[in-house]
Amino acid sequence: MFEFGTFIVSIVTFLILFWIIKTYGFAPLARMLEQRRQLIEGQITEAEQNRLQAEKYLNEQHILLDEARKQAKEIVDAARARADEQAREIVVAAEEEASRHLESNRQLIERERAEAMNQVMSSVSSLTVDLSEKLLHRHADETAHNEMVQEAEKMLGDLAC
Repeated sequence: MFEFGTFIVSIVTFLILFWIIKTYGFAPLARMLEQRRQLIEGQITEAEQNRLQAEKYLNEQHILLDEARKQAKEIVDAARARADEQAREIVVAAEEEASRHLESNRQLIERERAEAMNQVMSSVSSLTVDLSEKLLHRHADETAHNEMVQEAEKMLGDLAC
């Protein structure tokens, strides 16, 4: 049954054990739990800072990537412009070269035409003299002969032009 002495001893024993457990068990356990809480909060804070820094680096990388793309586009556009300009220069140089060759060939043709005309005139002139001598059987004097040659050359020159 209920014994008051045993009850008192049980309560005193309980209080002593509670004090021992509180002093040597709960306090270190509470300190350990507080340190664990602080460690976890520190890690959460550090993780948040790392996440923010990673986002910052990611944004910087996006900006650098966009800049690199812009620079690459500018380089490609500049290279295209240089290639187009060089192509135009090559075409202009080729056209100039073709014009020089064309003019040179025209001058050569004109010289050869003039030489051919001179040779034809010389041949016609000598043929005319021979023909005149045969026709006139040397009845004409030298001045009449020169006048006929000049007249024949004039007529041939009018026909050739």
